[in-house]
Amino acid sequence: MKNDNQSLENMRIPEDWVLQPIDSSDINLDWAKEWETEVLASLIEEAYKFNADIYIAASRIEQANKGLVITSAQMLPIFGAGASGGYNFPTSGARPSTASVNMSWEIDLWGKVRYAKQGQRTTIYSTEYAKKKLQQVLAASIAKSWYLAICIQEQKELLDTAIVATQEMASLNEARFQIGIAKESDVLQMNAQEAKFKERLAKLNQLDKDIRRSIELLLGRYPAGELDVAMELIEMSSTLPQKLPMSMLENRPDVLISQYAIQKAFYNKEVAKAARWPQISLTSQLMGVNSAAQAMFQLSNPIFTIGGNLVTPLFSWGAIKANIAIKGEDQKQAVAYYAKTYLNALSEVETSLNALNAVDSRFEQSTIALENLKRTYELSELQYKVGNENMFTLLQKQLQLLNESTNQTNLRCEKIVERVNLYLALGGDYTPAN
Repeated sequence: MKNDNQSLENMRIPEDWVLQPIDSSDINLDWAKEWETEVLASLIEEAYKFNADIYIAASRIEQANKGLVITSAQMLPIFGAGASGGYNFPTSGARPSTASVNMSWEIDLWGKVRYAKQGQRTTIYSTEYAKKKLQQVLAASIAKSWYLAICIQEQKELLDTAIVATQEMASLNEARFQIGIAKESDVLQMNAQEAKFKERLAKLNQLDKDIRRSIELLLGRYPAGELDVAMELIEMSSTLPQKLPMSMLENRPDVLISQYAIQKAFYNKEVAKAARWPQISLTSQLMGVNSAAQAMFQLSNPIFTIGGNLVTPLFSWGAIKANIAIKGEDQKQAVAYYAKTYLNALSEVETSLNALNAVDSRFEQSTIALENLKRTYELSELQYKVGNENMFTLLQKQLQLLNESTNQTNLRCEKIVERVNLYLALGGDYTPAN
């Protein structure tokens, strides 16, 4: 392929990828679907059963299989039957009646039908892998939405805690205002903060409903927004392998589809080449006539004939040659598409690995910041209660703590989502070539 197309010439694979075949036992694959819990797996199975897109993909596979039946039938003889008869007016004489069985068979000397049959097989494989790709994307979409819904639920719990703390501080401010040691502005400021927290909570409730509806749609359910989700995010404990075999990428459905596209382009070109040569077909007929016609024309009964036809193109004004050239360009396009697909696969894996490393680093720093902000808020709260800290400073510390807690929840969710993305980029469930 590299000799015929420039799309692969600039590809330089780094040593981080293992190019030689590798035993799957040497790779720890526990991380591949650590994100898939038992409940999530049951939802994915439900989506495979009821999702309309999966049903459409299955129907396309069935269409491709029926197309193979049609193509295969072209290699076999075609049989037919016919009959004729009538009555002549005004002579009131019966016309001769006949009955016949016909057979025709185009001999595939140049492989035209055989190549078309192989091309149709590649179509079947492509539609099957298109369905598998759709299933993987569907599973990943459900998983990411599922964990996003859990993340929002945890954020809502953080806001509920902040609202309760704000209400307690508002009550304290009210009491202090009544005895004259606090300002009215302090009471109003704390009430305003409580209202802002409740506004954020209302927005999260709306988003939570929307995400649950999106999952229900993927499952083929009515989008009522009533799907139950887990109470908290899972902890990802497994580590990724240091090196990955490139053979894993060949499990990606889109890579396999692009490979079959190259094969189909080859078969289509061979079909176009075969159009240059003569078409040879055999025909035969077994016919019977009524006794009157048999006596009149001195015919034996039944009548059996056999013959052949030969048709060869002489002048097509360059149409056949142009069609071959078109199929040749289809081959080049298929190879270029394969190169593009493989590069995109490598890019997706590298992007996911980079994102996972970045999330781990950010989470580590966020943990340090969160511990310090918690302690700072606790100290400021004590100082405020004894009158050594002003209310504005305490609110700022509370907002910082809430924002960092929310950020860490988002990072935990992002880590799971990027692990799902990596699973998808590597082609889903890894199956050794043997």
